[in-house]
Amino acid sequence: MAKIRDLKNEVNYLTYEIISDCNAFIALRSDKKNQAVILIEEAVELRNKLIEKINHPNQPSPNYYKQIKNELINGADHIFEKLRKLIK
Repeated sequence: MAKIRDLKNEVNYLTYEIISDCNAFIALRSDKKNQAVILIEEAVELRNKLIEKINHPNQPSPNYYKQIKNELINGADHIFEKLRKLIK
C-alpha cells in the first residue's frame, strides 16, 4: 500500500507546486489574475480526478497506476506550458 500512498503524495505535491507558481504569477502580474485562476482550477480538477481514480480503481494493477502517473505528468506539463505562455 505504500506505493498508493506515494502516488497520492506525488499528485498532491505537483498540484500544490502548480498552485504555488500560479499564486506567485498573480502576485507579480495582477492584470492576468483571471487567467491564472483558471489554471489553478484546472490543476485542482486534475488532482481531484486522479485521487478519485486512485481511491476507486477499476482494475488495480501496476499498469493501472503507471497510467495514472503518466496522466499526472502529462496534465501537469500541459498546465505548466499554459502558465509559461501566460508569462510571456
